[in-house]
Amino acid sequence: MFEDNSTPTPDNALWTLQGRERPSPAQRLHNLTSAAASSSSSGLPLPQNIFTNPAIQPSSVINLNHSTDVVIGPMTQYQGPVSIYYMDYMEAHAMQTAAGINSNNANGNGNANRNRDKSPSKRLTRNTILLITLILLVLATGLVVLYIELNRPRTELPSNKAIFFGNNYDHDTFPNLGNGHLVIDREQWGAAKTTPALTIPLKRPIPYVLITHIGVQSLPCENIYKCSIKMRTIQDSAIAEKGLPDIQSNFYVSDEGNIYVGRGWDWANTYANQTLAITFMGDYGRFKPSAKQMEGVQFLLAHAVANRNLEVDYKLVAQNQTKTTKSPGAYVYQEIRNWPHFYGCGMDEAPACGVELGMKPESWNAKQ
Repeated sequence: MFEDNSTPTPDNALWTLQGRERPSPAQRLHNLTSAAASSSSSGLPLPQNIFTNPAIQPSSVINLNHSTDVVIGPMTQYQGPVSIYYMDYMEAHAMQTAAGINSNNANGNGNANRNRDKSPSKRLTRNTILLITLILLVLATGLVVLYIELNRPRTELPSNKAIFFGNNYDHDTFPNLGNGHLVIDREQWGAAKTTPALTIPLKRPIPYVLITHIGVQSLPCENIYKCSIKMRTIQDSAIAEKGLPDIQSNFYVSDEGNIYVGRGWDWANTYANQTLAITFMGDYGRFKPSAKQMEGVQFLLAHAVANRNLEVDYKLVAQNQTKTTKSPGAYVYQEIRNWPHFYGCGMDEAPACGVELGMKPESWNAKQ
């Protein structure tokens, strides 16, 4: 370690040591060795080199003769204390390698950090693209559905379409008399297909409507499933027990107001010709008919007149007006007496029902 308070000049040596002349190479080598020894004695660590370890051979030898100003490497001038250490090539290379690894690690960490810094933005961009794509798909689907709905052909139903019973319905749905009163066809309630053929046609328009009930403590049926079973039971009883070719009445009405087709419009009922027989499904000497049931019968009669199946001024009578019987039950009889087309034949001193048509008392018990 040396102090230098003077400013070097171009004519002087590289380092001017307190005004002395530049020492010779042998002197400089001696000074470096002394400095290394003093540093070793002072406890300062020195790198392994040819001065501290004679086993290390110098990587190169430079011979300088008769030279006063020699510069090896970059020219650097210092003012103040300077410590100079010699390091061979292998040691320097090892230190540079270690420094390079650290630098690479530092660069790797920096790149990782930058990648981590960039990754949220990449995820944000990807999520944004997915969201925009989803929105576009939803809009496209909505436009397609709207286009289909706007271009779908519309079928307008006629406002005054006449209702005919039978197979006049689409897609296995029931015809509707209005206000939810369904018409259940024979095939739909499970009528037997092997019945004897009916032989007496029903001439239309029909002048009389005959109201009856099942009676014999029969419970009113409340849904299509139960009423279909009841209809098949009535048909089987008529054929097997009473010897009739088919179920008795033209139509039957359930407690929920649905109409079940019996013999229909084409064939005469078992009670009397020139009449349309409508039977309430239950014993209405014990049970009161429901409002829907009464409305279903009125809807059926209105449509029958509209389709010219009934005469416009038809006569409505109860079965107990034509013969000695409790049918159609006291509760139903009280209701139909207030209907506009009710005809008071066979009551008190009124003429017998059907005499104007040439019908006799036995005509109301035909059993056909």
